Amino acid sequence: MTSPLAIKAQIAQLRASGVVAEPHTWISATSVTKNGKKYTYYRLVKGNRVKSGKDGEESHKPKLKTKMVSYLGSANSEAYKEMVKAIARRNEIQRLLKQLENLEKQVNADKSQRKRKPRQRALTTMLMELMAKFEQLQAEIVNVKLELEKYKKRVNL
Repeated sequence: MTSPLAIKAQIAQLRASGVVAEPHTWISATSVTKNGKKYTYYRLVKGNRVKSGKDGEESHKPKLKTKMVSYLGSANSEAYKEMVKAIARRNEIQRLLKQLENLEKQVNADKSQRKRKPRQRALTTMLMELMAKFEQLQAEIVNVKLELEKYKKRVNL
């Protein structure tokens, strides 16, 4: 079972590893035929639900309204590849947040079922704090390595 601190460290590591896509965004494809060849282009789209219907009355089935956020180009373009990674990071963060929420619900349910809180020894508490600090330091080391790689790329260019 993963600890809440480990999940939070993973989330921090994902956020530090690059751009995270906004909620309710996805990649949309458009195909165009030119001179007998088929070309596919991609763009980032954001959607939201609109509840109003005709004459300002509220609809029972909200419609999805989309808006293009940015043009990403072809599947080989750097913008497209980066956005695919950003969406993957967002989805992984959402999965981890849901896992953290479920874990906290379980802990709260366990606490409410107990009548009396068990006591932890000082050494156990200290060990838990050290483990949390260690996980946090691991995440910071990953961040420093990423920054170093970025710096090396800038210096070489």
